[in-house]
Amino acid sequence: MGTSGRFDPAEAEPRWIAAWEESGALRADPASGKQPFTIAIPPPNVTGALHMGHALNNTIQDLLIRRRRMEGAETMWICGTDHAGIATQAVVEKQLAAEGLDRREMGRDAFEQRVWDWKAESGGTIISQLRRLGATLDYSRERFTMDEGYADAVLGVFVALHEKGWVYRDDYMVNWDPGLRSAISDLEVVNEEVEDTLVEIAYPLSDGSGEIVVATTRPETMLGDTAVAVHPEDERYGELVGTTCTLPLVGREIPIIADDYIDPAFGTGALKVTPAHDMNDFEMGRRHGLEAIGIIGEDGRITDAAPEAFRGMTVAEASTAVTQALRDDGRVRGETPYVHSVPFSHRSGERVEPLISLQWFADMTELAQPAIAAVEEGRLRFTPERWGDVYLNWLREIRPWCLSRQLWWGHQLPVWYRGEEIHVGREAPEGEGWERDPDVLDTWFSSALWPFATLGWPEQTPELERFYPTQVLSTARDIIFLWVARMVMMGVEFMGAEPFSEVNIHSVIQAPDGRRMSKSLGTGIDPIDVIEEHGADALRFGMLSMSSAQDARFNMERIEMGRQLVTKIWNATNLVLARDGKLGATTAPLTLADRWMTARLEAVIRRADELIAAFEFSALADAVYHVIFDDFADWYLELLKADEATPDVAAHILEQLLALAHPLIPFVTEECYARLPGAEGLMLQHAPPVAAAGPDPEAEQAIAALQDVVRGVRSFRADNDIAPREPLKVAVEISAGRAVPSAALAALARCEHVSAPAEAAQVQPIAGGRLMIEREGGIDTAAEIARLEDAVALAEKELARAEKQLANERFVERAPADLVAAEREKAERFRAEAETLGGQLAALRSDA
Repeated sequence: MGTSGRFDPAEAEPRWIAAWEESGALRADPASGKQPFTIAIPPPNVTGALHMGHALNNTIQDLLIRRRRMEGAETMWICGTDHAGIATQAVVEKQLAAEGLDRREMGRDAFEQRVWDWKAESGGTIISQLRRLGATLDYSRERFTMDEGYADAVLGVFVALHEKGWVYRDDYMVNWDPGLRSAISDLEVVNEEVEDTLVEIAYPLSDGSGEIVVATTRPETMLGDTAVAVHPEDERYGELVGTTCTLPLVGREIPIIADDYIDPAFGTGALKVTPAHDMNDFEMGRRHGLEAIGIIGEDGRITDAAPEAFRGMTVAEASTAVTQALRDDGRVRGETPYVHSVPFSHRSGERVEPLISLQWFADMTELAQPAIAAVEEGRLRFTPERWGDVYLNWLREIRPWCLSRQLWWGHQLPVWYRGEEIHVGREAPEGEGWERDPDVLDTWFSSALWPFATLGWPEQTPELERFYPTQVLSTARDIIFLWVARMVMMGVEFMGAEPFSEVNIHSVIQAPDGRRMSKSLGTGIDPIDVIEEHGADALRFGMLSMSSAQDARFNMERIEMGRQLVTKIWNATNLVLARDGKLGATTAPLTLADRWMTARLEAVIRRADELIAAFEFSALADAVYHVIFDDFADWYLELLKADEATPDVAAHILEQLLALAHPLIPFVTEECYARLPGAEGLMLQHAPPVAAAGPDPEAEQAIAALQDVVRGVRSFRADNDIAPREPLKVAVEISAGRAVPSAALAALARCEHVSAPAEAAQVQPIAGGRLMIEREGGIDTAAEIARLEDAVALAEKELARAEKQLANERFVERAPADLVAAEREKAERFRAEAETLGGQLAALRSDA
């Protein structure tokens, strides 16, 4: 345990992490009879290391878990990692390449074993880092999405959906990632603004009567065109619909068709149709029965379906070559720079190619309906609410989900083929000649089962019965579609209930310059480095303080605030112990200071309850900071040192503050609590603080008046360069009902409280009144005149600003009433201040 000198995070944190785990409190007991409270961690990739997004989200989750644990709930924080098919395979393939090896030469079984070996050696990094953050997950039940039991659940869901007819195999347009040589989902596609060239190409009419000009940013795909389309109401082309034109460079005759999809205002109003390489063209091709000719292969190169001159070229090479060939053939009618949105793979960074591919899909229509109803009927609530609308809009327009991925690492499809026969099942079919589909399932398919498969489903385990559904999901907005919506769909389908009732969408922490945090961009900040330098409590507090409903830039000053708060709590504990404060003794407030601090504590306790329920963690961090730093340490403990507060009451208030702050900053609060005589363990034994009493207006007004006077005296000393210990006499002129305790004033302001001002006293304005301050040896008249001149000028400036605001009719009519009232009060205050100081200044000048 740390000494009274200084709190040492590097020494205390590992000790408390071990103590919490060894206590057994992190392992949920389904037989306890307590009210369950469950959170499922968004499973980090097994390849991952802690980043600032993890630090924020897991601090939020740990705060909620610790709070409910202290309230007596049986808490289950589901722990585990995701197998991350694409990312993990890429890591291991990179290692193999460095060794001169290739997975295809190794074979699938050997490659999979190599991945498992890598996981055993390196896959536990992020879980160990979560421990360093202070995350109290149920580590004893750590799951992995490729665990044997979990894998069985995944395959079972695939089979069940297939039996319902919702999973099927089809030739369909997919997002093809040439870098990965795999299909990827719509949600793994990132659209970026790119400057291309809009090329206008003349297609000669087959009867020789003229030409029709199309506009495209992808001239290479014209090699696969099977039609030209125009809008049915476009009078320019009405007579051409139903005729044919000749495809340049290829010589194929293609029809001119009419379709409502065409925008007459884009380009020439005529669109080349390439059903094999554009989603909209694919749908148009199906409507009109057009052939789909694939001229771009899975390797991202031009196929043999194109003219020989272009075969084997990359897409970029073909774009240049086709454009030049069209120029040479006299078919280019215009070339214009054109900025538009282009799809790229979030995984490999390659430009996505829309390709028709034979894949396994899930029809999401039926699954989406109960997920929509969950929000519409109020069983599922998003915070902030706007993300519920985003979720609903996506579900209402949901498309088939491409489930298959052309990878080796992941859940291999439970599908076997023999000739034209297809078998879908948990086990291989009987008989010879069956071959299993080599593809694996999209990683997000297995992740969608996370809230119930982690608890043992499809077995009806005690954990599943007790801890499903979970209560809260905290996550980032970028996986609302990838993960959140899909968990809701799968939870309702297989468990009969939504997997959670609250979804907290936390802010994204950006780099200090506003860019995204990224190692590749050089903008990443390692949370472990911050923990090493400042401690986990400082990081946790800083991240909570930065978080809000909006994205926020990383701010090291907030981390520093957390470190300062840790130090302040430690020093406050030292002071209370030095004053012989004890727990379990007298806790009833005895003095005015005790009553005031008790009222302040209880107000913050009530506020904290509201903020936690609303997921307003930045405001929570701010409230906890100020009640400890300002009210308790800077004021109440100063009154304790002046014997104006009671040591045992101070110990009790400290205990309550430590319990209040514990979910945010667990290490220092646990360490300080353990030092209090009679303490028995904060996380394990202590309930969160409860506001038992109401406000204490008398005490609150008296201490507020005291604070105004002390601040006024301190400001006077600073303005006049008066030493802190130089004696002063102070007469207080303050509004009725605001009595100032003399002994407390003498102790905190180091001055004598007198009832009547001396004739030579100087004026110091304060809120709601003024101070008349007398120095021994009188005053420096010239300096005081200069000070008063500055003070009068400032008061008049503020008065003018307030009056200008009040003269603005739009402000008075439209601003909230309390804001207008505050501005009027401000004007009156500065008017009175200017008059008082002006009179004092005039008197000094007449005497000078």
